[in-house]
Amino acid sequence: MITADDLVGADSLSPRRARGGRRRSPNSPAGRRLVFAILSCLLVAMMPWPSEAQDTSTSSTGSTTTAAPTTTEQPTTTAAPTTAAPTTAAPTTAAPSSSAVVTSQLEATTTTSGQSAEEKAKLDAAAAAKAKEIDAANARLGDLSNALSVLNKRVRDQSARVDYANSQVADAEAKVQQTEAAVAEAEQSLKDLEARLEGQAIRNFMGQGGDGAAVLVTGDPNTSIRMQTMLAEVTQSDIDFSDTLQAAKEDLEVQRADAQNAVEEAQALRADADNELAILTGDRQAQASLTASAEDRLDHLLAERANLGALGAEVDSADEAALVNTLKSSSAALPPPGSSVEIPATVSESEIKLAGNGIRVHESIVAQVQALLTDAAAAGFNLGGGGYRDPSAQIATRKANCGTSTYAIYQMPASQCSPPTARPGQSMHERGLAIDFTSGGQLIRSRSSAAFIWLANNAAKYGLSNLPSEPWHWSVNGK
Repeated sequence: MITADDLVGADSLSPRRARGGRRRSPNSPAGRRLVFAILSCLLVAMMPWPSEAQDTSTSSTGSTTTAAPTTTEQPTTTAAPTTAAPTTAAPTTAAPSSSAVVTSQLEATTTTSGQSAEEKAKLDAAAAAKAKEIDAANARLGDLSNALSVLNKRVRDQSARVDYANSQVADAEAKVQQTEAAVAEAEQSLKDLEARLEGQAIRNFMGQGGDGAAVLVTGDPNTSIRMQTMLAEVTQSDIDFSDTLQAAKEDLEVQRADAQNAVEEAQALRADADNELAILTGDRQAQASLTASAEDRLDHLLAERANLGALGAEVDSADEAALVNTLKSSSAALPPPGSSVEIPATVSESEIKLAGNGIRVHESIVAQVQALLTDAAAAGFNLGGGGYRDPSAQIATRKANCGTSTYAIYQMPASQCSPPTARPGQSMHERGLAIDFTSGGQLIRSRSSAAFIWLANNAAKYGLSNLPSEPWHWSVNGK
């Protein structure tokens, strides 16, 4: 322990007193300078460098301990001044994010028992690709309905994926804002600590050391002990402040790294979301195209039922109800009411001529149909059937089943009417350019029948083509 006697010396041993000299007054300017110099040296000698204090805090095994400063045993202990540590942003536990809302929906649509989500997604994509290739005009109704169902489900599932991806992006962007705020807070905290560091040593010396210097030279042992306690407290305060400053720098680096990671994650998630949206856009386009083709097919079936009814024949309606239900459940965009409606062109009765055997057609094809009937008869086939159908009857039916507006009559999809009703002007029969053939008074239903085979081999010479799904239906464009 350094005491006042060690610094000044006992009176009985003072050389100047032994020679009768006069003792230097501690209150003189020279005395004060001497005391302040001695005190400064003492403080510097007792204060460890920040790097040393830091080294003692970490053991070789990786555990962290804080080395307590060595001080002389003292009768009085005074709590050292504390320096507020910088606020370190603790890892935040986010509230249930918006992505959680759609996660269960997404999983329900992409996973099945014993099948991973990735495998299921590949199978769904393959099924959708196959559905997009179906020939809506000629496929079996059941196959057409199944293909449309696949695309409807595909669009629903992909919509859920897009919603999930967007919610992840929203969460990631919120995290970016949080981390940027944490960086700003850490930077401000470090600036505040650095500003305080500049005056810390001066305040320690001038605010606490000046009064103590005068006490040291008094030779009072109790005052000397209190002064050493004070010096130890000042030293500990400086060590604590150095640790706090270092912790603030480390915290800032952590916050900056977190912010950069958050930005990169948000960018990656945004790219994923854009990709999912592009897939959804393609799926919706395919769904809309197949829906429109299926509606055209339904239009034709319903119109054919009316045409064949006049011939005493019926169309097999198997799977038609399933197709109607699938069309009703389709999320494909329908033409909105009030949009521009194109009214199909019609022909006048004066343009319709009798070709023979009860078949009426447009005057533009009457001669070739007459030739066909003559050549068929020569080959042993008595062909008849129905050709032109007046659209006025179909318009009246649409008004009753669909509504009286121009949109309801001419544009509303047939599946949306109750019961489903074909749109007028869509059938080639209403233009006099299609014929449903009978042979011997019976509708040609089989592609293996002799009458169909003769037509398949000869009708093209007369400008007629067959609709593959209906052996009896022939027109100028195969529709």
